Amino acid sequence: MSKQGSKRSALLLLLGVFVLPLLLAKLVLDLNWYQGGITNRGKLLDSPLTPEWLSELGGGEQGQWRLIYLLPEHCDSACQGALFNLRQVPVAVGAGQTRVDSTVLIAESAQASLSTEIQSHLAGIHLLSISPHVVAQMQTFEFGTKAIYIADPLGNVMMAYPLVSDKNAILAQGKDVLRDLKRLLKVSKIG
Repeated sequence: MSKQGSKRSALLLLLGVFVLPLLLAKLVLDLNWYQGGITNRGKLLDSPLTPEWLSELGGGEQGQWRLIYLLPEHCDSACQGALFNLRQVPVAVGAGQTRVDSTVLIAESAQASLSTEIQSHLAGIHLLSISPHVVAQMQTFEFGTKAIYIADPLGNVMMAYPLVSDKNAILAQGKDVLRDLKRLLKVSKIG
């Protein structure tokens, strides 16, 4: 009897060694205790947007990754932080700098009223005047006009970075954009 009991306990122990980790893994995944597999810092859009006006904008070479931002009528600290990041990120990319273009969209109605301070923040960034229907279409984006967007060389707007206004948060956002952009440039077969 003891020989049969030891065989049974060995079988249960062996079964427990293989089944217990599976049960624990299932429990961890079902209770959302594990947050893995996310490497991007920006917010991936639920479905990439392909606005027809993006391919018509020009402003940079075809086949470039684009950082896109719509300049609001009144540029607050979040806006100035976005302009800072749009100037700095392409330079920080390094060797891939020719593959990246920063584009600031300016509504036709707001272009004449740009202050000299804002114009100094726009140095080195492509400026494109856009019509009101493009502004309206950008407001339908997931984060509206309150984000920096990344568009791939095919014209798909795919990632967003909601604006932040704190100085440290602006710097951290710039690092996040740079990190994601470098990864996209590394794995991209286009642009």
